[in-house]
Amino acid sequence: MIWVRGLKPRQRAINDCVDRKDGKNELATFRNIMNEWYAKDTSNKIKAVFKSRMKEGLRCSGSIPYGYKREPGDKQTLIVDEPAAEVVRKIFRLVCQGVTTTGIAEILAKEKVLIPSAYAAINQPKNCRHKEIADPYRWNATTIGYILDRQEYLGHTVLGKSICENFKTKQRRAATPDELMIFPDTHEAIIDQDTWDIARKIRSKKKPRVANGTYSHRLSGLVYCADCGARMGYISPETKHSGKRYDSDSAFQCGNYRSATNDCVSHYVKTSVLEAAILRAIQAVSKYVLENEAEFIDQLKVVWNEHQARASDNGQQELAEAKKRIADLDEKINKLYESSVNGLLPERQAQRMIQQYDEEQLVLKKRVAELESLAQQDEIKQVDASRFIALVKKYRDCEELTDAMLYAFIDRIEVHEATGGRTIYRQQNIDIHFNFIGNYYPPVETVSEEERIAAIEAEQQRKKQEKGKRSTERRKQKLNALRAAAEAGDPEAVTKYEEHLAIQRERNQKHRQKLQEAREADPEYISRLEEKERIKQEKMLENERKRIERANRKKKLTRKELKAAAKTDPEAAKAWEALKAKEAEARQRKKEREEARMAADPEYAVMMAERKAEYVRTRTARRKAEHEALVELAKTDEEAARKLAEKRKYQSEVTVRCYQKMKADAEAGDPEAIKRYEAHLAKRRDEYHKKKARQEEVPA
Repeated sequence: MIWVRGLKPRQRAINDCVDRKDGKNELATFRNIMNEWYAKDTSNKIKAVFKSRMKEGLRCSGSIPYGYKREPGDKQTLIVDEPAAEVVRKIFRLVCQGVTTTGIAEILAKEKVLIPSAYAAINQPKNCRHKEIADPYRWNATTIGYILDRQEYLGHTVLGKSICENFKTKQRRAATPDELMIFPDTHEAIIDQDTWDIARKIRSKKKPRVANGTYSHRLSGLVYCADCGARMGYISPETKHSGKRYDSDSAFQCGNYRSATNDCVSHYVKTSVLEAAILRAIQAVSKYVLENEAEFIDQLKVVWNEHQARASDNGQQELAEAKKRIADLDEKINKLYESSVNGLLPERQAQRMIQQYDEEQLVLKKRVAELESLAQQDEIKQVDASRFIALVKKYRDCEELTDAMLYAFIDRIEVHEATGGRTIYRQQNIDIHFNFIGNYYPPVETVSEEERIAAIEAEQQRKKQEKGKRSTERRKQKLNALRAAAEAGDPEAVTKYEEHLAIQRERNQKHRQKLQEAREADPEYISRLEEKERIKQEKMLENERKRIERANRKKKLTRKELKAAAKTDPEAAKAWEALKAKEAEARQRKKEREEARMAADPEYAVMMAERKAEYVRTRTARRKAEHEALVELAKTDEEAARKLAEKRKYQSEVTVRCYQKMKADAEAGDPEAIKRYEAHLAKRRDEYHKKKARQEEVPA
């Protein structure tokens, strides 16, 4: 810097030789361009290095998916982090059960599960970029959706997810599916392919309520018209504002029919009918697959080969014709252009004809793209019987159609127009296309039209009877409520109840008059009345039998009370003795009947002997176990010791009375009693001699 008297200081850029005051430099523009080229070239080189590494399947980012961790000593290899992986499995499992991402976030937050950043900060601090976390348990739907979208959980390595489009602003965009670099089966999978597909399907089908008042259903997007191919729209009962709702309020209808053009017919089908048909189809196919797996695989191969042959022939022919027509139109357009240029054709006519050919070409090109896409899909889409069999075994013994089952099994549903109108003869074909196997239904026995109509009529009669029962039950409830209110003293209820009784009496009088007239005029009707009377009498007898049984049960309860009262009341004691005598006579009669039957039927005698022996054995074992338990308890419990002493005293008294009775019967001349008494005496003598011999053997 140079100072001159009377002048202000001036600054110069020594390297560029630029006077900052004048600001003139002819090389500045070129120098900026060169600097920008240099920066862009450096950026491209860095991108090329990263892209080269990613093409080799090498990770260029330091972040790793939640649920994995790096293998020690190898930054490129991922291994399963089991605690976090279990959370990932739970998220996918809840989605397959129909829970929304918001609902999953609420569940995880309630269970105090750490969010991915908080988990990484504790277990993987080197990979965590979040140093301060306000709430480590605050899950949100965005995080859940991000986890559900990651293909790494299938065991794949996914690289190039974002692309930098401007090296200056560093703005990035999400890569398209074609731009992603996917390397399959590079590490252990946390989620299997079927679970991933079901979760993706459920998330794509679950749609929120639309603002125009329409609603979505879990079958939305799966149901199509079999005639025009349009997607069928859902009719929700929530769009109806009346108080009552019916099963028919929830249904599907052809989208083209609902549009202003009305290009198709209704194809109306109730949602309940669709879901029932889907569940029956899944159950039928699952049962057949589990019982006839080999036959199922052979049938699929035959059906699929035939389908592929038909589709290939039709599609290839149409594709070839469309391409040929496009080439012809190109030639015609060129000729028209040359004629217009040479003045052989007016320009206005040439433009009009060229426009027509262009429109036709656009339609043909669109159709060619569709046919090529279909051909490509047919090449990709193959019958996978093994995956379907695994799916059947996974959902074995299904009794309810869940969201997970629906999206796992069903690919699309085609509904045909119904025949028979709104009668019992209504019939509607529904084609159900399964994942992996297409439109398949196991072979079943054919049912004739008469049998089908008979089954429908029987079902209608059953529904009519159930409806009548429900109506009768409602009338009974209203009448009971009215009677209760009348008994409570409500004047209005009393008046209504009296009116009801008067109407009922009048109705009964008319009914009796009709019966009398019918008896006098129609013998067949009389026979029907007699049949009704017979049924009524049978019901009365059945009610009487039940009443007697209830009375007998009450007698048993009364017997217990009588036994307790006989200890203090002399009258009760006499009644008790009379009751015991009566029961003894009844037992004796029963014993005589059984003895007579055993004498006449040897097999019955053997059975009764075995039954008696088994009863004695079990009763003896039970009483022995109870006695041993009481003896053991009596060592420490005074109440148990008292009960044991009373029991022993009672047994001693009973034994003495038994011996006395046996001796008295023997002295009276009863042969059986004499035999028992002599055997008892012999047993006592033997015991006496054995005891004496043992005492003599003992030395003094």
